Amino acid sequence: MDNSVWAFFIFEVTVDRNNKIDRALIILLIVLVVVLAFFSLQRETQDAVTADQAGTAGPADFSHVVEAAMPSLVKVQNEGIAAHPDVFGKLSKGRDIQIAETSEGSGFFIDKAGLILTNYHVVDGAQQISVFTPDKKKYKAELVGGDILSDVALIKITPDFKVRPVTLGDSSRLKIGQWVIAMGNPLGLDFFTSAGIVSGFGPPGPNYIGFFDFIQADLNIEPGNSGGPLYNAHGVVVGINNAYLGPGTGIGFAIPINRAKDIVAMLQKNGTISRGFLGLIGQPLDAGLAERLGLKDIKGAMVSGILPGSPAEVGGLKAEDVILAFNGEPVENDRALQEKIYSLPAESKVELSVFRKGETIKLPVTLGELKAHSLVTQRVIMQCGLTLEPVKPEMARKLGIPSNGLMVLKVIPGCPSYEGGLRFGDIIRKVEGREVNSVQEFYNAYSRLRPGRHLLVQVYREGRPYYLTVKQD
Repeated sequence: MDNSVWAFFIFEVTVDRNNKIDRALIILLIVLVVVLAFFSLQRETQDAVTADQAGTAGPADFSHVVEAAMPSLVKVQNEGIAAHPDVFGKLSKGRDIQIAETSEGSGFFIDKAGLILTNYHVVDGAQQISVFTPDKKKYKAELVGGDILSDVALIKITPDFKVRPVTLGDSSRLKIGQWVIAMGNPLGLDFFTSAGIVSGFGPPGPNYIGFFDFIQADLNIEPGNSGGPLYNAHGVVVGINNAYLGPGTGIGFAIPINRAKDIVAMLQKNGTISRGFLGLIGQPLDAGLAERLGLKDIKGAMVSGILPGSPAEVGGLKAEDVILAFNGEPVENDRALQEKIYSLPAESKVELSVFRKGETIKLPVTLGELKAHSLVTQRVIMQCGLTLEPVKPEMARKLGIPSNGLMVLKVIPGCPSYEGGLRFGDIIRKVEGREVNSVQEFYNAYSRLRPGRHLLVQVYREGRPYYLTVKQD
């Protein structure tokens, strides 16, 4: 009740002498009025605080978001055939065994015609793709297109029901501390939901050597969640669930939906993505390098190497150049430069603003075509956590070890290789029953594995052979 009304009520009671109300009753009424006014003011203050918290931190109850989003979520099943070599010689002539393999992931409808957005690795290598809706109905899906580098793919079903597509939001508006909800099918659990807050933006783990930044959140994104939607507290999709830091960490990563929007348009048109390639090796600047090169600040991408015959070499770039702008847009660092390059198709003509020996010059360059599979294969093996080197004859003689295979020079603790048991000084002799003598051979064997599968490795350790496995994460 408004304070003026209370005052008026007290006044009326006090001055109405005709009612013959004694003093005790008047005092009691005054005390009652004061108590009620106090509790009314306290409640208004609490309501204001609650409303303010809801506006900044998100609601505590996400049931309305999940209920509205569930019809848009699907489970994606990848049915493929994998070739397994005769590892232990049980079959004659070392023939491969063809074994059917099935893996599962997630996806979500983005239009009423049955178009589904998911991860590339969810459908990679599939002989057949099946989609399951929340009511357990199964549909055959076709691959519209995919991009291995961004790990985004489009598949499509012919629905016999009214599809409820998601609303795609603006991931650039996400802020650290805001609520997000991950939906998917993790670890064999169908149509599962997890919530947390955005904890940062950056690469998915310390061993990631790609150039894209991800949405980091303190929620569970486990195997099977890949390709599912990441919602904000308002029920709008802001990302695609993609990876996790490690079992039990509770730290997940999602592809920002703004990046996927551009890729979806190109996949719908061509089924593939053409990406530019410059052919330089970049590195971030620090204060010492900036001072040595004569720069005022540490913004820009320093060129530490040029690939022979690349567009960078043809265009006149040199080691120790610092690229300050790309097509007129400032370049913050080497990662930002790579993302700008890869966002354009091959044969794009670009202009680089380059700082060289105290002056800024303009260099026109025509981008080449990026071979994404080669780049991703090397990225995958780096995430495996290994540094390898072919065994050299002189090394073998000095150490008294076999003269063929790969020596493990470094293993990063916590990575799949370390968890599998590989250690510094091991000599990798065979992978899946076949001898390996080059790092590329190991790359190829590991990258062919489906996520969650284990690579069988034979090593030479302390004078004897030893078997172990490395998980494809």
